[in-house]
Amino acid sequence: MLQMATRQLRERWTETKGSWRDRKAQEFEETYLGDLTESVNTALRVMEEMDKLLEKIHGDCE
Repeated sequence: MLQMATRQLRERWTETKGSWRDRKAQEFEETYLGDLTESVNTALRVMEEMDKLLEKIHGDCE
C-alpha cells in the first residue's frame, strides 16, 4: 500500500507540475518529494526485516 500511495503521489505531482511552475513549486518538490521514493524503499526494507524477526521470535516462543 505504501508503494502504491507513493506512486500515486508522484503521478499527481507530475500532473500538478504542468500548471505550477514557480520557485515555490521547485522548493516544494525539493523539500518534500526529493528523497521520498528512496525513503519509502528504505522503510519497506526495514519493515520486511522486522517482519522476519517477529516471525522468528514468534516461532521461538512456540
